[in-house]
Amino acid sequence: MPPETLSWLRLVLLVGLVWLGSCREATESRSSVLLVLTDTVRADKLGCYGNERGLTPNLDVFAARGLRFSRASSHAPWTLPATATILTGLYPAEHGAGGRLGDFQGLRGDVTTLPAVFNGAGYDTHCIANVGFLDSAFGVTRDFQTTDIVAPKSNVEMRDARRTTDAALAWLESHGERPFFLLVHYFDAHAVYNPPLPFRERFAREPDRRDGSWLFPTRAQMVALRSGAPLPPRETLERAEALYDGEVAYLDQELGRLLEGLEQRGLAEETAVVITSDHGEEFLDHGGFEHGHQLYQELLHVPLLLSARGVKPAVVERVVGQVDLARTLCRLAGLTPPAQFTRFGHDLLDTELPSRPILAQGNMWGEPLFALRMGSEKLIRREDGSLELYDLGVDPGEQSDLAALRPERVVALEGLLGEVQRYCEAHAAGRDLELPAELLRHLRSAGYAGEEER
Repeated sequence: MPPETLSWLRLVLLVGLVWLGSCREATESRSSVLLVLTDTVRADKLGCYGNERGLTPNLDVFAARGLRFSRASSHAPWTLPATATILTGLYPAEHGAGGRLGDFQGLRGDVTTLPAVFNGAGYDTHCIANVGFLDSAFGVTRDFQTTDIVAPKSNVEMRDARRTTDAALAWLESHGERPFFLLVHYFDAHAVYNPPLPFRERFAREPDRRDGSWLFPTRAQMVALRSGAPLPPRETLERAEALYDGEVAYLDQELGRLLEGLEQRGLAEETAVVITSDHGEEFLDHGGFEHGHQLYQELLHVPLLLSARGVKPAVVERVVGQVDLARTLCRLAGLTPPAQFTRFGHDLLDTELPSRPILAQGNMWGEPLFALRMGSEKLIRREDGSLELYDLGVDPGEQSDLAALRPERVVALEGLLGEVQRYCEAHAAGRDLELPAELLRHLRSAGYAGEEER
């Protein structure tokens, strides 16, 4: 081989090694991301959001060390569309994942997801989840390099928070040196409410503090409720809510263990952590129970906590949505977000964000609803076209409908709702699903009945 050829090859090899080294250094200098999704946790159950029962000491400490968004909103009252929004930066009307009982829709194939972006940047991506709606069949978690998804065999048998945290810590221990994007989903606050004994003894009512034989709501009760059966008595739901509180407290303990494990492994400084919930839960706030059936704040107001290197502790009072998370997580990792993430999503670290409308929709059962929030005002449009207007600044519980008193605001907000909705739906097309038989069995056993069971 001629000397000049050898010299050229050596130069190419040297340039290649320098380039690979710079790429590795750039990747290793980026922040990892831990996204924690606590299924069915209302914001007002956390101490840092005003709850006085002492349910969430670990989350309260975490909130004090980072950003707490006091007015964060989910965009759907159930898991599939809400989580799809978190991972795509799109509203449910556009990303397509959702549907209704017996007619579920998957994520559109042409939609970009957060794990796909992180994959392309050289990250390790992994998802730990505990509900069938996050199975790859629905498309929401399709782009994670690896997944550990355990769909409940029933709404009694599930992987609890302790084992979920164990799985997350084991993955953190073994994943290697590259930066990571890890999604950890906890299902404990979802029905059935069945906290372990230490939390039963502290938060449940008698006789449930030591006796776990009473289970509520069971699959049969959930199917009956969604089929129009009368609600249980108030005393039953108050008893159930006390058990729900115990589940939230148990979850808080395990989140504390997860965060401590991150610290012990030397990963805390280089990992941005976001903790939120997909939706809340109703306990007769507006005469109903459970979730997936209405768009009041007990289902849409979710906790949103963020901690990252260089982020100073603060309480953020402006209205934000989970549609902002995809763009923000890219920012935290030092990645350029794709245009899709910036269409509706804002950067949550930007202190100069303008006020903008926040859309919600996507009932799984009950009548189809749409809601739009603009500042403290919130408009809800029902299937028959009737409208409700609330001022959340003075009426956070949405007990005083102002539609008749402020007709000019109703007209303005309905027009804005129509504009946003039309834009989303012009780009929307859900993906029809042929779900695996085993997954269908899991969903039905957990109370997500199809038409034949209603």
